Amino acid sequence: MDEKTAQAVIRCLEIDCDFYRELYKFLMKKHTKILDDDLDWLTQSLNTEQAYVMKSQSLENKRQSLFQGLGIADRKLSDMIDEVPEGYRAKMKQLSSQLGDLVDNIKEINEQTNEIVRRKLENQQELVKRAGIFNKPETYNKSASKVTGGSSAKAFREV
Repeated sequence: MDEKTAQAVIRCLEIDCDFYRELYKFLMKKHTKILDDDLDWLTQSLNTEQAYVMKSQSLENKRQSLFQGLGIADRKLSDMIDEVPEGYRAKMKQLSSQLGDLVDNIKEINEQTNEIVRRKLENQQELVKRAGIFNKPETYNKSASKVTGGSSAKAFREV
């Protein structure tokens, strides 16, 4: 691998590391807001989260195009490290390691967040079940008489 290719790969890794570091900070904040049940923040953050998804897709497309243009599209980063000129090897190893750590951290925080959300939903489901909210719904027919134990669909058909 020549110096120009090594520089391009290193710059790509730097951009990816910066992005994933920023994403990780956002996901940590989201994790905290989920723990705090801050639904307002979570609702407002949906556009930000979607922007991160779109940016990650864009970065990946750019990386693929770059690597294709450099003729290294099918190469693993770990294999390329040994082929870069000596002056670039340490930087490439460092960035590769950072990127791997960031991806691992993002996977971990996502797993933890998903588990918390799953538990919270199970707790809400249990509360609804205990309260008996859906056991015998009360609805009204077309003459405004209460229909106890009926289904909403049945009451709507009568109207």
